[in-house]
Amino acid sequence: MIVTKTPLRISFFGGGSDIPEFYNENEGMVISTAINSYIYLAVNRCVASHLRVIYSELEQTDSVDNIKHDRVREILKHFELPSNIEIASFSDVPTKGTGLGSSSTFTVGLINALHRITSGRNIDHKELAELASYIEIVRCGEPIGKQDQFAAAYGGLRQYRFNKHRTEVKPIYLGYMVHQNLNKRLMFFNTGINRLASTVLTEQVEKLKSNINVDFTKVLVNMAEQSIVMLENGKLDDFGSLLNDAWEIKKKL
Repeated sequence: MIVTKTPLRISFFGGGSDIPEFYNENEGMVISTAINSYIYLAVNRCVASHLRVIYSELEQTDSVDNIKHDRVREILKHFELPSNIEIASFSDVPTKGTGLGSSSTFTVGLINALHRITSGRNIDHKELAELASYIEIVRCGEPIGKQDQFAAAYGGLRQYRFNKHRTEVKPIYLGYMVHQNLNKRLMFFNTGINRLASTVLTEQVEKLKSNINVDFTKVLVNMAEQSIVMLENGKLDDFGSLLNDAWEIKKKL
């Protein structure tokens, strides 16, 4: 049995610039951090010739095509595992529609486990993130970006730069006191409001195609650039103020 522990994330700046409709023509950039809340997956090669998947529902079938969970179905097809697999998922916090990137975290965790089972070795961070993006965006047809898959695969506080040729990942280095102060200033609430990212992003994608949101998104990318300087210089009041400015723009998308 393989057990994976994959972090959820919060996104500070640049969300929306990781969508292909934007970064194929412009430079995208996202600042996000993994958090100490996780999705756990237990994956077992079993003797029984069935597929069993336990998440908020329980599925058991003899055919991979009958699996309702689209990420599980497409990942099993990718690894050519038609049977004899049991998968169970657990989470530290409620995740469905709460904006923590849980679908991509689940996808990254499952790919990580099945790659190890099928190859006997660990998968590279970049390969893991790119494969998770491919599964969700291409195989599952989700109108989403790539930031969540990379945040889950790499962890830590990082900047992600997107263009049509490649994705670049760089850590953001904070001094010890800045790191501690940033943690103390972050407050995290369950609002009880749920929404699907794909629903929100479908509208954003359409507006990007018609150039309605392009200028707004460019401003968000510029704010992401500014935020790194603020973080590295310990200017957390300015960082917080910029977060508010970015939120006002995000609401217009």
